[in-house]
Amino acid sequence: MFISFSLVSQTKYQKDFNYLWDTFNDYYAYFDKKQTNWKKVKEIYQDRVDSIKTDGQFISVLEEIIYEFYDAHISLNRNNSSSFRLIPTSLDANIEIKNNKYFIKDIRQNFEAEKAGLKIGDEILMINGKKINQLITDILPESFNKPKKNVKEFFANLLFAGRHNEQREISIKRRGEDIIYKLGKPKVVRKEEGILNSKIIEKNIGYIKFNNSLGNNSVIKSFQEKVDEFENTRAIILDLRDTPSGGNAEVAKSIMGKFITKTISYQKHEKVSLEREFGIKRSWIELVTPLKKPYRKPVIVLVGRWTGSIGEAIAQGFDNIKSAKVVGTEMAKLLGAIGCNRLPETNINICFPIERLYHINGMPRESFKPEIQTGSSKEAYKKAIQILNE
Repeated sequence: MFISFSLVSQTKYQKDFNYLWDTFNDYYAYFDKKQTNWKKVKEIYQDRVDSIKTDGQFISVLEEIIYEFYDAHISLNRNNSSSFRLIPTSLDANIEIKNNKYFIKDIRQNFEAEKAGLKIGDEILMINGKKINQLITDILPESFNKPKKNVKEFFANLLFAGRHNEQREISIKRRGEDIIYKLGKPKVVRKEEGILNSKIIEKNIGYIKFNNSLGNNSVIKSFQEKVDEFENTRAIILDLRDTPSGGNAEVAKSIMGKFITKTISYQKHEKVSLEREFGIKRSWIELVTPLKKPYRKPVIVLVGRWTGSIGEAIAQGFDNIKSAKVVGTEMAKLLGAIGCNRLPETNINICFPIERLYHINGMPRESFKPEIQTGSSKEAYKKAIQILNE
């Protein structure tokens, strides 16, 4: 009788919190890669959930909960005006830690940070008038102590992207001089029209750039037509450096399939939840099959820190294609393949990694680095031209 009454008397927020906790407990694929103490998360946040009265309050607590994973591949479909922007999609500079200081490691081309004049190597001192070290301390996860470097870097990038309802004031040190930059939201400066941009560049090289469009199925037809137009070029450059929002496997395979003449292995999947439940590992190799009129000449794939999720998978897949070279920096390092669940009471949708993904050589996708590496995303284009002209 008591248990039945307790369940009935739960608020919708308490029910959805329990549903979320159980769902992650069963299906999240990367617990062993995280410092997160998931059982402690339930203890910490239960009292907060118990006092929630509005959806907005619940969203704020959900955000705190998912940040316990410091995983940029977890997202909600709703946010508050005070929510942090999504990274890497709404991030225009990549921040790293060196000697306990925070530096700009890379700048996103054609975005606000570049327009404002921020540069690679700038040391971040303050954001909106507050010291970055203190800001990070204030929002670090609560379920574990002694956060590692990658944890702090996640939150440094989150802070740099900023909140939806805030402008950004970034204080930096450059060659001994303190400078303050006032930035708007991380938006594109010159919007490129269409899902693809293409042109013939010097010495008869085809160039195709994806405008964060790997989730748009219209790419499938448009891309194949464009490659066919470029059949008489001596090489093609595929630019994946602005694909932070990921996409789908159909688009990915339509891209790789134009550059192969026989079926190849693409990536390895591993479903961790089945091993967790039954003790039996389930894994499989995904294949890519050739499409009509394959392009047989050299192809170079450009990647960078705003190449995310399916873009990373495409780059990894091209690493298995003999005619291709992958050029650029490390990528967004988004974990695994996501699945989405709708919380039954509030109808908030949450997406998170439910499968691990690997290169066919066994390397985790998030560890993959280009065959030919550059210091910044911007340098990748020049390097590709240099390689093709050697």
